[in-house]
Amino acid sequence: MRIEIELPEVWHFETELAVRISDVNFGGHLAHDSVLSLVHEARARFFQAHGWSELKIEGCGIIMADAALVYKAEAFFSDRLLIQLTARDFTTKGCDLVYLLTGVGSKTEIARAKTGIVFFDYERREPVEIPDGFRRIFLDGAD
Repeated sequence: MRIEIELPEVWHFETELAVRISDVNFGGHLAHDSVLSLVHEARARFFQAHGWSELKIEGCGIIMADAALVYKAEAFFSDRLLIQLTARDFTTKGCDLVYLLTGVGSKTEIARAKTGIVFFDYERREPVEIPDGFRRIFLDGAD
């Protein structure tokens, strides 16, 4: 059985990134590990846009619990990608971040990715509840 990542109707953040030469594998196209690096960059930009960092979101940080990606088409060196992000499947202490990577010029869907995050108190070394400000962005529909 293949992994499926369903896309949401609404995206809450987007950014553009170029495929770097270091993102290309021996097949000449975007490598799987680089997709995770690109969505990590998009996630960091999302947090920055809200005045946060991955270690400082209303008094806590995040830790990655899992990751999945599905390729839909190739991307190549210097291609510009639009990366869209949203969150869903909230629990008390975490959620899934879902990403869509699309070619800027071609509008071709390149990949879908999902990262499971847990909010984490790095001083106490334990999971904590999702901060209200984070949850509101996605559940209230605010940007």
